[in-house]
Amino acid sequence: MKLLVLCLCLTFAASQNGVPCGVSVVQPITKRIVGGQVAVPGSWPWMVLVVDSLGYISGSGSIIDQHVILTSAQHFEGTGYSVFDLNLHQWRIYAGSHNISTTDPYEKTYHIRRVVLHPGYNVTSLENDIALIITVEPMQWNDATRPVCLPDAQHGFQVGDNCYLPGWGSTQNTGNEETLNQLMMPILDDSICANHWNDFLPATEMCAGYENQQKDFCADDIGGPLVCKKSNGAWYVEGIASSGGDCTKTTDSPGVFEDVTQYQDWILKTMEESGYPYQY
Repeated sequence: MKLLVLCLCLTFAASQNGVPCGVSVVQPITKRIVGGQVAVPGSWPWMVLVVDSLGYISGSGSIIDQHVILTSAQHFEGTGYSVFDLNLHQWRIYAGSHNISTTDPYEKTYHIRRVVLHPGYNVTSLENDIALIITVEPMQWNDATRPVCLPDAQHGFQVGDNCYLPGWGSTQNTGNEETLNQLMMPILDDSICANHWNDFLPATEMCAGYENQQKDFCADDIGGPLVCKKSNGAWYVEGIASSGGDCTKTTDSPGVFEDVTQYQDWILKTMEESGYPYQY
């Protein structure tokens, strides 16, 4: 009987895609190390690089479906540029990457079909800084390319949770890192970010990171997922790196992330309307 129940649970978790969300074949390092470190190759398989039409890294995102990537709206619209002005057909999505200076064994390139910005996105305040990328080709599941789970009421975050932000942003504010790094970032009370950032929006944003420890994310980490591991063993994307990221040695402020839980309805509706309903 126990075996039957276990099999049913695993079948449900794998969903219609045949691959469970939030489960990596290669286990990431989760020791309580304060500060960034190089990630184990393949340990964050939902990470993607977003590269613009000129070949520059715009930022990163996380896979939530074979055709859908969760990321930041500011990649595609800001002061002086709009999503309608960009040559999105020339942009590229790299999945299965670890070292950006080489072609990794599982690395594959995908094209953007369209980008859906949150209708309430504000270029100036970065309010509702969230977007979905719809790819032309379905992403191929393998050991280094898998989806992360979206949170729900049962799998939200709590203050004190130790979560992780993977990314290729510089650790010294001098450019991109060649290899994927990860930074453990504890969830902080909203009041801490409110003390550091006058424009912090607790209704839709979350606070994570450190005070006075010179550890934060960089501009090239924008759009990346803040992921937390839950009691069921799966990883959930709780936040999207948005603002406050300052990887200079003088930073003493935590990072500001879009709270994915607050956008659950919009994400699910947009995926459904795009023809790719959420499978998990």
